[in-house]
Amino acid sequence: MKRICEDLAFQAVLAPASVSASTGTTSGYVDASGADEVEFVVSTAPLGAGKSLTVTLLAASDSGGSDAEELGEATFTDAEGTAAQAAVVSYKVSPEYGRYVAVKFQHDADAAVICSAVAAARQIYRPAENGWTLAV
Repeated sequence: MKRICEDLAFQAVLAPASVSASTGTTSGYVDASGADEVEFVVSTAPLGAGKSLTVTLLAASDSGGSDAEELGEATFTDAEGTAAQAAVVSYKVSPEYGRYVAVKFQHDADAAVICSAVAAARQIYRPAENGWTLAV
């Protein structure tokens, strides 16, 4: 059985940064080719009780996101207001959409909040092109 770090490829797509309230922030784009699923974890400092974080999944045909298309959106609410939050967005890769994916998020806290995002992907199993090849 593989360990999580052997099964998933991780990529920091937004380094921790102070994000102003009501300001949309887009992560870096991840190349989803060769993956069957990509998951984003958006982490925030406490937002405040009843405050929310809206996360939108984007897909584009290039790594710059010039033709980004919104695939879905979810809103997460901070019930406690005193603990850091982690919003998880999962995307099952589809050939209908662009090869590059990212998340865009916005919070409604009373002040700027430290936020970051990480992407994790599980690679599609592909048998070796030549069964007689040793890959070390």
